[in-house]
Amino acid sequence: MQTALAAAAYVGLTVVMTWPIAAGLGRDVPADLGDSLLNMWIMAWVAEGALAILGGQMSFADLWNANIFYPTPLTLTFSEHLIPQALQGLPAYLATGNVVLAYNLVFLATFALSGLGMFLLVRELTGSARAAFVAGLFYAFYPYRLGQFPHVQTMSSQWMPFALYGFRRWFDTGRWPALGAGTAAFVVQGLSSGYYLFYFAPVLGGYVLWEIGSRHRWRDWRTWAALGGAGLVSLACTLPFLLPYQAAKDRFGLTREIGEVSTFSADLFAYAHTPPQLYVWGPILNRFPQPEGDLFPGAVPLLVAAAATVLWLAAAAAAVVQATRGAAAGERRGARLLLAVAALGVAGAIGVAITGGFVWQLGPIPIRMTNVSRTLTYALLAALAALVLSPRIRAVLRDGSTNLTPFLLVAIGFTVVMSLGPIPRAGGERMVGLALYSMFFDLVPGYAGLRAPARFGMVAAGLLAALSGYALARVATWRRGGAVLGLVGAAFLAEAYAVPMPVNLNWRTTDRYATAWPSVHRLNDGPLAYRYIVGMPAGTSLIELPIGDQAWDLRYVYYAGLHGKPIVNGYSGYFPAGYAARVARISGVWSDRDAAWTALRTSGASHVLIHRDAYPPPEGDAIAGWARLAGATPVAWFADGDVLLALPQD
Repeated sequence: MQTALAAAAYVGLTVVMTWPIAAGLGRDVPADLGDSLLNMWIMAWVAEGALAILGGQMSFADLWNANIFYPTPLTLTFSEHLIPQALQGLPAYLATGNVVLAYNLVFLATFALSGLGMFLLVRELTGSARAAFVAGLFYAFYPYRLGQFPHVQTMSSQWMPFALYGFRRWFDTGRWPALGAGTAAFVVQGLSSGYYLFYFAPVLGGYVLWEIGSRHRWRDWRTWAALGGAGLVSLACTLPFLLPYQAAKDRFGLTREIGEVSTFSADLFAYAHTPPQLYVWGPILNRFPQPEGDLFPGAVPLLVAAAATVLWLAAAAAAVVQATRGAAAGERRGARLLLAVAALGVAGAIGVAITGGFVWQLGPIPIRMTNVSRTLTYALLAALAALVLSPRIRAVLRDGSTNLTPFLLVAIGFTVVMSLGPIPRAGGERMVGLALYSMFFDLVPGYAGLRAPARFGMVAAGLLAALSGYALARVATWRRGGAVLGLVGAAFLAEAYAVPMPVNLNWRTTDRYATAWPSVHRLNDGPLAYRYIVGMPAGTSLIELPIGDQAWDLRYVYYAGLHGKPIVNGYSGYFPAGYAARVARISGVWSDRDAAWTALRTSGASHVLIHRDAYPPPEGDAIAGWARLAGATPVAWFADGDVLLALPQD
């Protein structure tokens, strides 16, 4: 009952916090008509492909030869494949033929499911449903999501808490369905976003090792056998979807340059930067804009997580004092001093990261603290020395505590550092000793194809929400704890509030062409040419003019997902070799008509669709006239201004 009520509440709050998206489910596109259209094309292509595979008309290998950038193969691998999202939206798509509706339902579900997953995880960790509900709010409505509305793959982070919940439940109960559910959630998360496959996997792996260590199960072969089986299942389910990307990498060299990766890395100050549309923080914390750099989780989650940290530190300090109380004076004082040095080292490392470092002059001796990794190393050595010195402290660590606070703190530190990318910076200044991402970029297969380390921030936000659950659970035990939790949740929702959300934002990339269509529709309600093209015979392929303008090409890509015919045009995370040169020759038709015609005729398309109204008048008519005179044969003229011509085939 608790779970059902929580799910219903998250759904209702999603509608409120994203209004008016729910009011236009079948027609409005969240945010802008940019990458959202690419993702709708992917969902439509995968949905139709899944049906064709089930019906025996398409093989799994053919699914990856999607119908943009024709005749280039493997074009689905130029972006995320979104197979889980497409299957999730498939019932709505089949029932209505409306991919906008299917997309919006999937989009809104990312909020509600994120909240529900975090609710289940924190309830499992703390036993408090009320605390878990508030922690779920922190993750469901993380403000970073506002800047990611066009990227449903980034929004689809909801399966991470489900995966942690499943594994935690298995460690707590030993029940196989829990392990299976956690494994399934990890697989679905990895298939929903390649970023989270690579960014969440080390966190989940670290969590599993932490549980094994804290529960003293290093020598339990059953634990290792079960986890080994889960790993093999995960690999078997994921590998078929990774191999096409490896094939594309081998064929096209699809990797990211280090400079591009650095551009889409977070500056440390991004964690104090918000989307500008937030009513509370937008006008204040918006001084260091950068791509994907709105990583501030909210003041309320930060304060609550800080409280959870203080509670754990106080308990740990009390345990150390109690453990060393009967020890010899040398052991007691030495161990406590070493642990104090370790704590100061961690605090100093955080200070170095934020400020760039410190230099003190102790008489004639300079004391420097300017390297984060070196400072953390000293802290770790001090902590290890304390453990070596005091067997009583070692006994405290062996008490089998299942409190995840220390793991969550370490994991948050790891994900924040990784989000800074290969060249970490704070306020634009380079940070020394934190280039951990570079090691992954160089050594871990797959990282070289990812360009936005800042998305580690979403993983960090989930860990922060889980950490906050421990403090919230303490509040829940107070006499008026329920009322206080209600105020905490309301305060967070207030600082995360940004209604009304933008929809159908249109834009143009150049003054060369008219503004692209201000909306997209189902096929039967879309441009007349596409309704005609859907009935054309197999083997039909298109090139659409104008070409090379992102706004127009995105419209062509969207409708290609509905009419199903291959198009030479395209837009994605990568572009085929030679595509830019072909675009330049065709776009430069008036400077070299022969070169433009050759580029058009050798494109691989059987037909050219000219959107005359996209050109300034009378250029659209002139382009159609040029194509006819060069040898194209008119097929159909449409009342909305488009003209379809057949290209001569050699």
